[in-house]
Amino acid sequence: MPLIVKEEPQDFPLCPEGLFAAVLVDAVDLGEQESKFGTKHKLSLCFETQQHDEDGKPFILVKRYTWSLHEKSNLRKDLERFRGQKFTQSELSEGVDLETYIGLSCNILVVHNEVEDGKVYANIESVLPYKSAKGKIAYFELNESGTYQRVIERPDYKKPEEFALNGA
Repeated sequence: MPLIVKEEPQDFPLCPEGLFAAVLVDAVDLGEQESKFGTKHKLSLCFETQQHDEDGKPFILVKRYTWSLHEKSNLRKDLERFRGQKFTQSELSEGVDLETYIGLSCNILVVHNEVEDGKVYANIESVLPYKSAKGKIAYFELNESGTYQRVIERPDYKKPEEFALNGA
C-alpha cells in the first residue's frame, strides 16, 4: 500500500506589512543550531502585535538571533533600537537579561518576503522603541492580550540542550 504525503497549503493569516505596535511576549533559548556558518547558539524573540487577524487574534511574530552581543550582531542592534540607546561597556560586561524585556512595548517593522517556492512570509525587519502620544519612549504603555503562553510554561517544553546537535 502506498504512503502518499502531500504538502498541505498553509492556512494561516499573514500579518500585513507595516509598522505595528507590539509587546515582547517571550525570549526562547533555542540551544545549538546548525547554520550556514556552522553550529551557533540561537534564540528567538516573540512579539505580539496590536494588529489583529480576521478572528480578532493578535499576530505573533518571531525573530531568530545568534546568541551574541557583538557590536555587529543583529540581536545587539535590535535591542539597542528597542531601548532607544546603545549599551554601555558596563552593561555589556554584566550581560543583558532578556527576561527583563518581556512585557515591554515596542514597534516592529513587518515586511513580506517571498521564498523560492512562492510562499510569502511576514518577517520582522526592525524593532524600534514605542513612543507615547507625547513622543516619549513608553515601555509599559501596551498590554499583551494574555492569549500567548510562554514556551517555557508549555507542558511539552524541552530544554535547549535536548535539541543540541551533539546531545540529541
